[in-house]
Amino acid sequence: MACLLALSQPVVAQSIFDGLGGTADPARDAAQVEYEQWKRTIARQAKEHTSRLWLGHGSVTVHFCVDAAGRVADANVVKASNNEQALLALSTISSLKLPPPPASARKAAGGKCHLFSQSFYYP
Repeated sequence: MACLLALSQPVVAQSIFDGLGGTADPARDAAQVEYEQWKRTIARQAKEHTSRLWLGHGSVTVHFCVDAAGRVADANVVKASNNEQALLALSTISSLKLPPPPASARKAAGGKCHLFSQSFYYP
């Protein structure tokens, strides 16, 4: 009898993403996780492909756009300590071979590029 009483109580479900920035919409949360993984892939590739050539101390910031096919469609240096570092950073970003964004991100972007900013530091 006790078992039947316990089953008659309302059930409350809680998303594993509650309290972690989730939306309680599993499909949307999964799409967000997939998009974040894709962004980490881009950052990892940029780091792995950064030349170890020393061109003095400084930093460079590059803004770039990744299209639906994963190509760097546009890249611009917005801040640089010197021209050599700027050219090296721009070359690094332009040469990335990226996977396309997740399908949900392509749909949300409506055919537009995904904008990114990458900083390079030369100690």
